[in-house]
Amino acid sequence: MKELGKWQFISFISRGMAMALGLIQTFVIIRILSVSDWGIVQIASSIGGALGIYQHLGLASASTREISAAKDDSDVFKVFITSAVIRYVISIPVAFVLFFFAHFIAVTMYKSDLLVLPLKIYAVTLIFQGFQSILNSVIQGTKRFGQLFIYQVVIAFVSVIVYVPLILLYKINGYFYALLAFNIICSVSLAVIAFKPLKGKLQLPNKRDFTRLFKEIFSISMAIYLVKVIYTNWEKMGNNILGLFNTPATVAIFAFAMLYAKKLMSISDAATDVSLPVFSEKYVNDIEDFKVSFAKNFDKLFCIVLFVGAFASFWAREIAKILVGSSKYDASFPLVAPMIMAFIFYSYINVIKSSVLIPAKMIRDMIITFGLMIVGTGGFFYVTSRLIPVLPELSAMAWGAAFGSLIALAYMLIMISRTIKLTFFNIDHVVLIMEGFAISLIVTVDNFWLKFVTFPIFVALMLWSFYISSFVTKDDFVYLVNKVKVLKKRFGFK
Repeated sequence: MKELGKWQFISFISRGMAMALGLIQTFVIIRILSVSDWGIVQIASSIGGALGIYQHLGLASASTREISAAKDDSDVFKVFITSAVIRYVISIPVAFVLFFFAHFIAVTMYKSDLLVLPLKIYAVTLIFQGFQSILNSVIQGTKRFGQLFIYQVVIAFVSVIVYVPLILLYKINGYFYALLAFNIICSVSLAVIAFKPLKGKLQLPNKRDFTRLFKEIFSISMAIYLVKVIYTNWEKMGNNILGLFNTPATVAIFAFAMLYAKKLMSISDAATDVSLPVFSEKYVNDIEDFKVSFAKNFDKLFCIVLFVGAFASFWAREIAKILVGSSKYDASFPLVAPMIMAFIFYSYINVIKSSVLIPAKMIRDMIITFGLMIVGTGGFFYVTSRLIPVLPELSAMAWGAAFGSLIALAYMLIMISRTIKLTFFNIDHVVLIMEGFAISLIVTVDNFWLKFVTFPIFVALMLWSFYISSFVTKDDFVYLVNKVKVLKKRFGFK
């Protein structure tokens, strides 16, 4: 557990630094582009992302699982080649479809010729994106976490350097030129990091190896693939549906709130970078240790995600005004709290999926969980904005995302308890979520000094709640303080 905690802490630091750089980049872009231009970027990205996800095939998580259980380094490259072949059987046709149908999608469906070139560039980008997640799984599966975390920070710097100049020069199209250039850089960099330590052990799979690995990977990858498709369409649902009936500027308001809230995913992604290979190995070798270790680890991740999410919403208005530099996205603030809660719930789903459902191969329940998420969101939006119009469209979509992710999380918890007799979510978790939600609603208050005065009180209240629930202990606080001291000393601070 100490080793797991150490690498997760380092992962949070690296993801946090990368997220900070990503926020700076995003808000610089938002300052450069008009609201309408940024809306076009978001619509094109949503269309490309919704189609691009069909190349995913669940191969990254399935490959990580196989590589982490590999007995020999020579098997690692065999897993990579098998996964890459499977992926490009899908990636190349998807890229061709998006490229050649870009004009139809842009002009006929979305009534905007500004989308044509961005969609074509996105199609070419898909070819390079295909390698990245599998290369990433090689690094994760071989547990070279240090190299992975350094890469995450460095590539975030590279992203800023690539995106900002191109957007300044070419505006909307510059964003997609940068997307292509950045993905080429990522693919080359990851290939070097993944395979340089394995030099001399890179063996191609023979026919028997390929068949065996194909069956092993496919036994779980198709379920993960379907889940990833559902999740991506859930995430893009707001932009894609609202874009059909509203102006790009209106879509941009919703997209701003979603983009801000989505930064929470950096926390759960940081955890799953470590937990997927570690818990996959534990589940196979010692199921009882797996249950105890996961429950303790989940409680701490639960607290971190809730704390960051609640106070990210608390200060969203002030952060946005500083970074955007104007009031052009003020209309998005009422959407922040429900979108934050949606991504808090999804962060828990993401952690549980990678740490329990994938190692335990709970395929059916994983698919139903994500199906409920998209059905719940779409159903809530339709009922509250169309059937019984009690909410404006943007609010209906934001609250729908929170509702859909909540019912999906509830189903997942029930099925894990029934299937593998693992219960780790109780009334304390529910009370803490209600407390975090109440704090997140303060985003609607436009009074800096009132927030400034009450902020320490809310922080102390939440930390005390974590402590009395026993999710966080005195030892955890001492561990955190010691780690901060080590980092300060390492970077030359007194």
